[in-house]
Amino acid sequence: MPELPEVEFAARRLREWAVGRTVSAAEAKPGSPLRDIEPAALEDGLTGRRFEGVRRHGKLMLIDLSGSMTLLSHLGMTGKWVRSALDTTPRSGTRLQLALDDGQRLDYIDPRRFGHLRLLPAAEARVHPTVTGLGPDALLVCRTPGGLAEQVQWSKRAIKVALMDQALVAGVGNIYAAEALWMAGINPFTRACDLSAADFDRLADGIDRSMTESLAREREGEIRYIQDRAAKNPFEIYGRTDGPCPKCGATVIRALQQQRSTFYCPVCQPTR
Repeated sequence: MPELPEVEFAARRLREWAVGRTVSAAEAKPGSPLRDIEPAALEDGLTGRRFEGVRRHGKLMLIDLSGSMTLLSHLGMTGKWVRSALDTTPRSGTRLQLALDDGQRLDYIDPRRFGHLRLLPAAEARVHPTVTGLGPDALLVCRTPGGLAEQVQWSKRAIKVALMDQALVAGVGNIYAAEALWMAGINPFTRACDLSAADFDRLADGIDRSMTESLAREREGEIRYIQDRAAKNPFEIYGRTDGPCPKCGATVIRALQQQRSTFYCPVCQPTR
């Protein structure tokens, strides 16, 4: 599932591919990921508009278009934006095609259809619940001294659950929560309110480091998800059930938290 690094990578590629370019034609499929708009209305609303900028907040992209319009784009579970030549056949799962004035085409691919696409006037986009319901961006929080503690230290929930609450910190999901907690030596079931300031400092560093390292690995033209066919697992602890902990060699445990898989080392991340 795309988390902050994957969405940041997608935003960088869209800036490279699209900013300054104009949509010469659009074709949308009905149903999800389109939200609150019919395909014809989205096609009319995008055709003739110029890409002016791409912003990211947590896992959400805000694509600024000419005429003071904003396209909100959430990648859902495995969504991605790709670029291809106009005469190529769209891949399976393509939900939106945007022909650009440079002879290229942007395709929004969402096979599982959990993503979101909303076209709104810029003023409405700024106050839409999709935007206002998000907490501060995870990288900004983690690079601010004491910022992570300020956001979540009051929560009585398990720290991993609190980290994944997008209303508290936007951008951390299952993978990077697991990676960061392992880096910080914190058991994922520890209550957030029981952590010390030093714990939060280590955790903030772990989130920053794990996300920065992941961004550095993304060098291709599109996001590669761990679920993709033949994809290798690049993570230290996530998905390593029954394997050795990279730090101590103990067996990695998989457990469930709110119906999501949690991976941790019982030696490096002991119960408190």
